[in-house]
Amino acid sequence: MSTIKRATIYDIAAVLNKTPATVSRALNNNSRISEKTKKLVADMAKKMNYQPNTVAYNLRTGGSKSIGIIVPDITINFFAKVIAGIEEVASEKKYTTIICQSKEQLATEEEAVSALINQHVACIMISIATGTAQGNYSEHLKKAISHNIKVVQFDRTFDGLKTDRVINEVEKVTEKIIEHFVDQGYKNIAFLAGPQDLDIFRNRKAAFEKCIQKFKLPNPKQNIATYELTRESARTAARKLLSQKKRPDAILASTDMGALGVWDVAKEMELHIPNQIAMCGFSNDFYTQLVSPNISSVNQMSLEMGRAAANIFFDSLNDANQKTKKPRTVILESEVIVRASTLRHP
Repeated sequence: MSTIKRATIYDIAAVLNKTPATVSRALNNNSRISEKTKKLVADMAKKMNYQPNTVAYNLRTGGSKSIGIIVPDITINFFAKVIAGIEEVASEKKYTTIICQSKEQLATEEEAVSALINQHVACIMISIATGTAQGNYSEHLKKAISHNIKVVQFDRTFDGLKTDRVINEVEKVTEKIIEHFVDQGYKNIAFLAGPQDLDIFRNRKAAFEKCIQKFKLPNPKQNIATYELTRESARTAARKLLSQKKRPDAILASTDMGALGVWDVAKEMELHIPNQIAMCGFSNDFYTQLVSPNISSVNQMSLEMGRAAANIFFDSLNDANQKTKKPRTVILESEVIVRASTLRHP
């Protein structure tokens, strides 16, 4: 197995025809080294994207056996399972993982990427923050790539950054949900859309609109509401939908948190679930089974997503032509988990 290679003091020494000890002393501002040599070494270190060693790291080979993982929120069950999938494969390969969370903020994500660069990780696996998508910004990840760190995106991805990625199929699974609603007799189906800056939520909204047309269902503009990724925001959007004169009889939400917001408002308005209002979410989070009636959802194969992301990286280590290959996209099939919230009583 080959290793990721990045500049070490030995590389700088070889280029400048100096000893590694001289380079090390120059980088550490040793008084025994002339200012001319210090500047020469500093300039070459900058040119070669050298980063000081901050963890146990093989200075002679430049090899790292650590993987950095950045997720928006480690408390979300979906991301926790993705991390578990990555760690499962990494452990088999004797690699360690460093886990960071962006808390949906671009600045926090930038800090995490910078820290991982300084930790000399071999790969960064990332699901981008809402703030990153809103800013349409990827310079921090391009910087990581410039340090010969492989970047693999999963779930939430940035189209402007051409890297390997792992995503879920969305159109077929959305069609299955709408077909299930129709089979249960629901005719006025609404959609709770997540932040449209993020590609996964744009894609889910587009898939919903396409399916509504396919099944020849009414698609009034007021049947689509957008919410942020919080329970309270979901409640506000759900209340808006359910307060209409022509109230929807089913709502598909972009996340389980959105579906839970619909569930909350239905209870608040004393609407019967599922006879008067049905709801379905995405992610198959644990709490969908804790409420009553249980909430239908989509299993996005999060553990498999983590494994796939890790396997992409480890496959690349054995591929001599990796740098010249087009970025690879792995698409995982999802499954609809039908529960009481969408099973209309006769």
